[in-house]
Amino acid sequence: MNIGIDSLFSQKRQDDARDAGLLLLRIGAACLIWKFHMQPKLAHFDHELATFPDPIGVGHAGSFALALLSEGLFSIVVALGFMTRLAAFPILFTMAMVLFLAVRGFEGSDVQAALLYALPYGVIVLTGPGRWSLDHRLLPRYESVLRRLQKRTPARADA
Repeated sequence: MNIGIDSLFSQKRQDDARDAGLLLLRIGAACLIWKFHMQPKLAHFDHELATFPDPIGVGHAGSFALALLSEGLFSIVVALGFMTRLAAFPILFTMAMVLFLAVRGFEGSDVQAALLYALPYGVIVLTGPGRWSLDHRLLPRYESVLRRLQKRTPARADA
């Protein structure tokens, strides 16, 4: 089998490499956030529940539940590539809250970790999940639903 230089730099190979990179980014970010954020939170659940910071004014338990939801559920949804851009926003918001707490001098906030977790999810929001995702598989259905919704919406008459 002879692989020429042209085939190494073909558009298909570049597309496959990009999609593999996005898949690795989605799964890697989810595994890391689960291992280093979710497991400690779940291991010390009672302590975290009572002492978790409350940057948005919903109480310690409410903030803790929102953090568990964003870092736990939405990281899995992003890893699967389902409604990926939308699912990455709560994780970005959670990391922004960690940065906000760090600016305000909260001792438990880790700026480096927040930035390192925000970065892959920010990239995913900008680029999308790639072809190797549920979003790509469901794209025809998404488009069909959007077309039906557009037909139902009455056209505005600007008079």
